[in-house]
Amino acid sequence: MLIVAVVAALGVAVVRRWMPRTLRENNEFTGFTYSFAGLVYGVYLAFTVVIVWGHFQDAENTATSEATRLSELWRDADTLPGGDAIQRQLLAYTRSVIHDDWPAMAAQNAGSEVTSREYESLWRTYYGVRLAPSDAAQAAFFRESLVQLNELGRERRMRVHSGAADIPPMMWGLLVLGGIGMIGFTYLIGTEHAWLQTTVTAFVAGTLTWAVLIVFALADPYSGDVSVRPEAFQSVLQSFEARAAAPRLR
Repeated sequence: MLIVAVVAALGVAVVRRWMPRTLRENNEFTGFTYSFAGLVYGVYLAFTVVIVWGHFQDAENTATSEATRLSELWRDADTLPGGDAIQRQLLAYTRSVIHDDWPAMAAQNAGSEVTSREYESLWRTYYGVRLAPSDAAQAAFFRESLVQLNELGRERRMRVHSGAADIPPMMWGLLVLGGIGMIGFTYLIGTEHAWLQTTVTAFVAGTLTWAVLIVFALADPYSGDVSVRPEAFQSVLQSFEARAAAPRLR
């Protein structure tokens, strides 16, 4: 951002050296055009930010919902025969999400095969549950667990496929080229004091660059400094490990 601002400011000196009078003669027309272009670009930039921020929030909400689902499955497993095996597999799946799925999504916008296998193993563990024929409560909890397990799979698919925002190249091009054009317009406005035009140009360049960088950062919710972290899963994992280490009350 700072580099762009400095380069833009240096460009002012070059333009003022070669056509200082021409700039002032066209200030009225240039000012009107710049205002119109600025309005259009500002609306477009805001629209793009809303798109990527909504995508980022959806990714974060999906991850939180999936982590909550794991916690509910753990609690329901306490009521089922073979619940210890289910909870061990829930623990393995949660660890895999953190250590396998998240790096894979950050690197290639795809889930890890290791985590997929852990999810399939979780299903096989439920297939092995043998309910007491006369225990209606167990049957109810088991049915609810299967519903939750299906929802867990759906939420994982949503998380894995909610990688980079699907913004067409044309929109990216307009975002970048429009920003360059807005910076270039500041060169065409003549002022009496060079420092004033230089300062304004540097400010516009820095601000627009920062805005475009924010869009780029938010467009891919699982990579970069601004990204969705597996904090919800880490919290659930800590809870699982603490419960697994505690004496059983069943």
